[in-house]
Order: sequence, then C-alpha cells, then structure tokens
Amino acid sequence: MISCREALRFLHEFLDGELEGAPSEQVRAHFEACRRCYPHLQLEASFRAALRRACGGPCAPPELEARLRAALAEAEKS
Repeated sequence: MISCREALRFLHEFLDGELEGAPSEQVRAHFEACRRCYPHLQLEASFRAALRRACGGPCAPPELEARLRAALAEAEKS
C-alpha cells in the first residue's frame, strides 16, 4: 500500500480521473483503508461538488474561461 503522503499528493489527479492503472488503484485502495486520509478525500470531493453546483455545471462560465485564457496568454508573454 502507498503512504499517506503519496495518496494525498495524488488526491487531485485521482479525483480528476487523471491517474490510470496501478497508481489509481493504489490511491483508491489507500483512501478506502486509511481512516486518517479518507476525510481529506471526502472534503475535497464535497468541495468540488459544491463548486460545480454553484457554477451551474461542470464547466467554468464562458466569461471566466475567457478571462483565464487572456491572463494565461499575458503570462506567457512575460
């Protein structure tokens, strides 16, 4: 089993579905078995769900996306 530190390091990638294969299974197994880490998973998953509800869906509003893209383009120029 992976350590708590490793599981928490991969928390966001795990919730985003960006981990594949063995790493994903190891993180899932850790969170299912570890009483200390499971609340971190639940808190982050609940926060993301509340954020999606507040934003009206799984995607950022078009105005926010446009502002973020402009900010990123500006940062790349620097």
